[in-house]
Amino acid sequence: MNNSKLFDNDVIRDIIKEVRQEQAISPKIKDETLNNYIKEGIYDIDEIVGSIIDFNEDLSARALLKTYVLYATYKRIAEFKELYCSDYTTLQAKYYESTKL
Repeated sequence: MNNSKLFDNDVIRDIIKEVRQEQAISPKIKDETLNNYIKEGIYDIDEIVGSIIDFNEDLSARALLKTYVLYATYKRIAEFKELYCSDYTTLQAKYYESTKL
């Protein structure tokens, strides 16, 4: 997968602001830490879905990413994956492209 489009700094900055507002993340958690969680989440979601998602346009994917960050903050990624596997499946179906093989 081409990683050059993966990490849009403006999107990451916006998501950090949203996460802080919506999820009452402690001010003790640094933006750099949230930045890392967001990048990990973007990579994870894109990799499982099999497509590079525009998290500015796809609000369902954006909501999933913000939830990923919340669970990552509390070191609960395994639980997140178990609870939100249907969201991944929905995104896979949305971005599915037949290879015509």
